[in-house]
Amino acid sequence: MINYNFGHLKSIPWKKDFKSFNYLKQPIKQEEIDNWRNQGYYHQSFSGGMYSSKNPMPNWVENVSNEVGLKKCGYVFYKMNTLDIMPIHSDHYETYSKVFDVPFEKVSRAIVFLEKWKSGHYFEIAGNSYCGWKKGDFILWDGSVPHAASNIGLEPRYTLQITGIK
Repeated sequence: MINYNFGHLKSIPWKKDFKSFNYLKQPIKQEEIDNWRNQGYYHQSFSGGMYSSKNPMPNWVENVSNEVGLKKCGYVFYKMNTLDIMPIHSDHYETYSKVFDVPFEKVSRAIVFLEKWKSGHYFEIAGNSYCGWKKGDFILWDGSVPHAASNIGLEPRYTLQITGIK
């Protein structure tokens, strides 16, 4: 069953500290890249830059995860520059499951939009497009819901990815 829902944070505790993080592209499994190439994607790299929980996190991330309804959380700030794409995929949660000793079936993920929507920013979940978001909007889903993201706009697209259990 595909399970996801939308929400909006009551309080927005952040300023723009996330813009100064050192975002790095992380490797993607070759199997996923091969699949996307077979579908016709020709990009040199897939995904945006990430700033993960291996780095110091702002103290407000825990307040956000509490409001979203997740605990035992891992956090990743995500920056998509112009022409960064992440084609349709389902998350595997392998690292999260190992670090937090949580089985795949219990894992949930939220994407929090850190700024208002800008032209060219895109998110898709379970075949439904989502644009026009407000700062503080979030999408929460369980397990392997297929989703995608891209930025064909002129400004970076910033989100906070929270992985945890309900």
